[in-house]
Amino acid sequence: MKNADDAVVAAPPVRNEIPAEMTWDLSPLYASPEAWEADFARLDGLAAPVLALKGKIASAESLAALLDAEEALDRVLDKLETFAHLAHDTDTAEPAAQARQARISAKYAELAASCAWITPEILSHDTAELEAWRDDPVLAGHRRRLEKTLRVKPHVLSEAEETLAAQASEVLYASGETYSLLLDADLRFPDVRDGEGKAHALTEGTYHVLIESPDRELRRNAFHGLFGVYEAHQHTIASLLSTTVKSHTLSARVRRYGSAREEALWDDAVPEAVYDALIAAVRGALPDFQRYLSIRARALGVEKPDMFDLYAPPVRGGDAAVLPERAREWVLEATAPLGGEYRKMLERAFSERWIDWLENRGKRSGAYSSGCYDSAPYLLLNHQGRLDDAFTLAHELGHSMHTSLANRAQPFATAHYPIFLAEIASTFNEILLTRHLLATADDPAFRARVLQHDADAFKGTLFRQTMFAEFERDIHADDAEGIPLTADRLRERYEALNRAYYSPAVPDPDPAIGFEWARIPHFHYDFYVYKYATSFCAALIFADRILGGEPPDAYLDLLRCGGSMDPLDALARAGLDMTSPDTLAQAFRHFRELLGELEAAFAEGK
Repeated sequence: MKNADDAVVAAPPVRNEIPAEMTWDLSPLYASPEAWEADFARLDGLAAPVLALKGKIASAESLAALLDAEEALDRVLDKLETFAHLAHDTDTAEPAAQARQARISAKYAELAASCAWITPEILSHDTAELEAWRDDPVLAGHRRRLEKTLRVKPHVLSEAEETLAAQASEVLYASGETYSLLLDADLRFPDVRDGEGKAHALTEGTYHVLIESPDRELRRNAFHGLFGVYEAHQHTIASLLSTTVKSHTLSARVRRYGSAREEALWDDAVPEAVYDALIAAVRGALPDFQRYLSIRARALGVEKPDMFDLYAPPVRGGDAAVLPERAREWVLEATAPLGGEYRKMLERAFSERWIDWLENRGKRSGAYSSGCYDSAPYLLLNHQGRLDDAFTLAHELGHSMHTSLANRAQPFATAHYPIFLAEIASTFNEILLTRHLLATADDPAFRARVLQHDADAFKGTLFRQTMFAEFERDIHADDAEGIPLTADRLRERYEALNRAYYSPAVPDPDPAIGFEWARIPHFHYDFYVYKYATSFCAALIFADRILGGEPPDAYLDLLRCGGSMDPLDALARAGLDMTSPDTLAQAFRHFRELLGELEAAFAEGK
């Protein structure tokens, strides 16, 4: 994929036109659809010993037998679901993959309903008895599970209510699945023209290329082309988002939480004050953010910048296509400070085809790392040959290496780590790549581009994600108060936040930005986005320490701990207090220092 200023951006190919070496190899998971079907057929048999223990949990030994049987069932379920969603995401319109994904989702809901008695039955025993079981050696492998079960005790329903909630889960959360299908399989975007009248194919993947073009007319047309489609579907998407938010609110009320946000943060034992402190700190730093936007606009030569100007590189040159092989070498070099074990795992990701590199028609947009305890941590990308795509590779490999380290160090029960920690590993790798490229760059224009990317990381990960977090908080508050989340209400909320964050640097934002809420899938994930911002601040501190000469052991041990500890405790063990205001303050000090360096680099790189 060439940059938009070099050639007309073409429509993506169909799946079978992608070279095999640029796709992931799912055969280690299941060698064939028949192998998947064989495991699917085992599920009822694996569930039988779990169900047979209903009403019989009377000792630490019987509870250990139950949890061991449940774990055996969960491992196969996870493996089946992982294969189904990975195969589906590479071609969301393919009927067999759609059907397989629907079947495993339905089976998950069915088994969850049939096993909904487990937690209520465990919690029917008094706290003293449960604490004695927790400390019994026979349950050593399940101690963490019992700790978290005791924590959630005030919010667990009766057996009948838990069964009903499990039965309803597939329906209550179908809005997010429907939204994903609408975006990835059904929405079609118009071709858009540049200043010379040439047509360019517009998709969610190519949009990132077009919005970086030096041709302002093309940027504007891509912006309007993309958001025009979301505007045309605004009422459908608003209904889906409203339904998602209502499901969060209903769950919180039924389970006796003070709010949907409290429920979302409960499992991680993260106080809501941490969320609010992040928003307050970012609000206080908005003058620095707007200073950056103004620096950027001046360097770009735009007197009155608009929202579609905020991604175009102010400095051209030094921007040869970043092909997958080049991105691979950069990441390997940048992560060298993490040692030999880390590098060997990275090399496996490339040699064993954990990565699905290129965009194709019907492929899920964006990027992710996903796997299970019994699979490789696969990466989905939509690589377009931009500098940003190298950073996306580093980001997703951070997740995959985190998974690999946790899976090797932890048993199944405690390997899965919380998202609060996950985004540290990914952002940390991006920071290492930034520092590596700055240390090795000999072209002033390229150095300016990397510094700009560094500043844009603050823009996108700290400021923009916190704006998203504020939007998510506010729309859940609206729903809790009975205010309908209509398309107009969502647009008004989003426009007001956008002005608060981007003005006066962007004095009169194009009204189309009011529909951006409709293209953010994370709003369906239940208070997810704030973790990008807190993780970014933590990752900056770890990077400074390791690149400053500290050994990486404490950081790598943080990744190895998986879900064996609450995230704030795990970070404290690694030497970082996320409840301290100074953790956020260090990030903003770094940003202010970066702005001075960036101004000088823009002047030199012209």
